[in-house]
Amino acid sequence: MSVSVSVLVHQIDQLLPQTQCGLCGHSAGCLPYAQAIHEGEAANKCIPGGQPVADALAQLLGREHLIAEPSVWDIQADKRPQRIKAVIREDECIGCTKCIAACPVDAIIGSGKMMHSVMTDLCTGCELCLAPCPVDCIDLIADTSALPTAQQRISEQNDLRQRYKAHLLREQTRREQRIHARPTIQASASTAQLQAIIGQNIITEETAVIQPKQDAQLTIELAKIRTQIKKLQKQLHVRHDANKAQQLSALEQRLAALLEA
Repeated sequence: MSVSVSVLVHQIDQLLPQTQCGLCGHSAGCLPYAQAIHEGEAANKCIPGGQPVADALAQLLGREHLIAEPSVWDIQADKRPQRIKAVIREDECIGCTKCIAACPVDAIIGSGKMMHSVMTDLCTGCELCLAPCPVDCIDLIADTSALPTAQQRISEQNDLRQRYKAHLLREQTRREQRIHARPTIQASASTAQLQAIIGQNIITEETAVIQPKQDAQLTIELAKIRTQIKKLQKQLHVRHDANKAQQLSALEQRLAALLEA
């Protein structure tokens, strides 16, 4: 990448709100979208940035001004979509930590099997914590605080950019640690040899047949399907998604079939 291209991508990224939400279609964050814009992708896909960001990008790039992709939230006085924050219903939280891993700017604190909380001053309203929550205890609410000034917005975006980079590095380190921590198991004797040593039959994977009770299996499956349906309904209430709507329809049909069986 040449210096001029690097500078332009940086300038594009500076205009993006750094919510790292992936609503533009680039799940890896704002910088990949900035790179895609430089390569010719439409510059009106940043939903949290709204029309001001779409216009600023068009002006920077000397392109046609396009109407910004619509948001499900109302438009604020600054012509951007309503700023939102995630809130955890703490009495329902089971401490699974899945929302912590999903938050791109580490705005959620807590530990395993302990109640989690959202640091609302850092939350970008990216919605990424909703899907992994197994008990659907996270809500999105409007941020009613005063709108930031232009300088405050730049400072906020710079901070969020650095937090996202730190989050990615931390997750990469954790993945590497998990890989290195996996024990290497080497077979020291065959099944026949072990049988001879301990003088009894050994139950192998091939001979061990687990037959859980049908009723228990059905109860567990029904509970899982109902939880998935509830989560999808909540997500679709916030933002329509054709794929999720299809998933919801399929799950509802599956639930009905199981209940009728």
